[in-house]
Amino acid sequence: METKHKKLTSKAGLTIPKDIRLAAGFAGGMAVDIEKTADGIMIRKHRPTCCYCGSVDNVRSIKGRDTCRNCAEEIIEEVKTAYGSV
Repeated sequence: METKHKKLTSKAGLTIPKDIRLAAGFAGGMAVDIEKTADGIMIRKHRPTCCYCGSVDNVRSIKGRDTCRNCAEEIIEEVKTAYGSV
């Protein structure tokens, strides 16, 4: 793999070279996850993660929040307890 280097913009932005974006399957407007690692920074396609427990299994957006099925079921039970049968 060829190593490339880029300068950060004056506002610390970075453009990923086209050949690398295409090889990684990244498209304009696509969400990505950015993670600090021991070696630097990892950028990968966004994987929806439950905002309550951190699970990545069976996650859907509910009222703008990524929520897994298990947490959604727990919330339903709490709502039923607090407000009675829905």
